[in-house]
Amino acid sequence: MPSPAAQASQRQPAPPSYVARRLACIAWWRKPSPRLWLVETCRAELEWAVAEWRLLAGDPDNGRSYDRVSGPHPSEEGRLPHERAAARVVNCHLHLDVAQWRLAELVPRLRRQRAAALDDGRPESHRLYWADAARATATDLGAYLVRRRLAWRCFLVAAADYRRLRAFEGPQSLPIAA
Repeated sequence: MPSPAAQASQRQPAPPSYVARRLACIAWWRKPSPRLWLVETCRAELEWAVAEWRLLAGDPDNGRSYDRVSGPHPSEEGRLPHERAAARVVNCHLHLDVAQWRLAELVPRLRRQRAAALDDGRPESHRLYWADAARATATDLGAYLVRRRLAWRCFLVAAADYRRLRAFEGPQSLPIAA
């Protein structure tokens, strides 16, 4: 098997037609946001990188032998610079989605807990319990707001880095939303 450096020298970026076909195959529930469009473009780039690694490495079992090995997949060593940036975009997107999902769960919970804490029809011990629960939820909410802000800043940096590096790869026109 050739070394990762030798494989990387043979590697080519994903052609725009591959990325366009990959994006066309997605069953979007609604019109995708620019962020989702960019993330799916990056996922297509990463799929291309793994497929090309398998082709160049002569991977006979289609990567199945690497499923049980701990650590990164061997194809990661041979990624092109824009593919490394694409992986960072996808990673930041996952962190952003988790934070957003938790916030969407915590805000209604906090409202219900605060309403229960202020309900005069409940015994004092119940109102105190709900007030404590609301304080804990508010603390969690604050932590996830901080995580979302950090993930968003990291996402913007990773996206700019990906766009810059992808443009450097050549005058190929990828359907990358702003």
